[in-house]
Amino acid sequence: MDSMSAPAPTEGPLTPAEGTGSGSILVVDDDQRNVRLMESILRGSGYRVAKAYDGEEALRLVEKGPPDLLLLDVMMPKMSGFELCQRLKGRYETRLLPIILVTALNALEDKVQALEYGADDFLSKPINKVELLAKVRSVLRVKGLQDQLELKRVEIEAANQELIRMQGFKESMMQMVVHDLKNPLASIMGNVQLIQMQSLEMMTPTRLKELLQRTQESARQLMRMILNILQIGKLEERKMTLKLEPVVVHGMVQENVDEMMGLSARDNIRLENRVPPDLPSPRADRELLGRVIANLLNNAFKHTAGGGRVTVDGQQEGDAVTITVSDTGEGIPEDLQPHIFEKFVAGESDTSKRMLYDSGLGLTFCRLAVECHGGKIWLKSRSGEGTTVFISLPLSGPAEGQAGAAPAGASAA
Repeated sequence: MDSMSAPAPTEGPLTPAEGTGSGSILVVDDDQRNVRLMESILRGSGYRVAKAYDGEEALRLVEKGPPDLLLLDVMMPKMSGFELCQRLKGRYETRLLPIILVTALNALEDKVQALEYGADDFLSKPINKVELLAKVRSVLRVKGLQDQLELKRVEIEAANQELIRMQGFKESMMQMVVHDLKNPLASIMGNVQLIQMQSLEMMTPTRLKELLQRTQESARQLMRMILNILQIGKLEERKMTLKLEPVVVHGMVQENVDEMMGLSARDNIRLENRVPPDLPSPRADRELLGRVIANLLNNAFKHTAGGGRVTVDGQQEGDAVTITVSDTGEGIPEDLQPHIFEKFVAGESDTSKRMLYDSGLGLTFCRLAVECHGGKIWLKSRSGEGTTVFISLPLSGPAEGQAGAAPAGASAA
């Protein structure tokens, strides 16, 4: 047993700042007198103290909840202070636990051995109160810096993992976007090649008109996707300037319906514009709102089988107008519906393995465009029974200072 040569500590003058502290300290010594003495000094200086009387008990307490500092006697039965120090410093979870070895061994080799086992400092018996508190404060200050560094390391590691994840996500999304852009481009190139392969004298006007119409539809789809990609960033950053004007909804919808008529006839899908001609005109950006309707119609057509129906309707509700785009298609899986307007949300059709929403940018564009008008967009859908998308727009237009809105009085150029 390593006992103290004096029953009381050597006292020294203490300033108020030196006599206060915080933190939890585990005192480990097989001599209860030594434990009571160090406990009295530490508690009197504001530290929380736990006690253990052998190395095995101390190990159990550390595993249960590591203290901020360990004051560890060297000569103990069952497990020496050197052995316990070596075990704690050798474990990843406790490698940074500060340890001060308390010993009556004063030979230089003993002190060197204490440091080699991983001790952060040592105290010689008999204990000097001033020295004890000074070393405790010093070691705890270093531990505080180590804790901050460890926290920063964990934060940097987490941020690095997030960057790696986002890089992989961006790469996969880039591949998806490129794949989506290739589809209409391939259609354009294929139609042009068909025209080139056949002489105009042999090609009937009906056939030529059909090929040109398909080419035009693919070109519009390609342009729509490119504009979605280009403008989503501006809408998210609130840098999109709206060209506000009263928009005749029936006329704006009819233009989009007319563009879709060729696709509707070819796929045997009935397309109807039921928006009342006298529906009040909301103050909005006509081009942006038209592209929202075009995106929704394009989505509806892609997921409605031949013989189905796509309908656009509208009505006034208080000081707002609500536009709906409905289809009788395959519907949206219930688990995707809460996230469908988020960027890059995609899913698979219940009836096939093709992607439901391409790169997941079209509906995100619709949400951002509607919200920058001060409006709301939502949907109702059931698998196998179709989908209805609702757009609510304030008649007065976006409020003053609304994200993306032009200054009051702005109009179409």
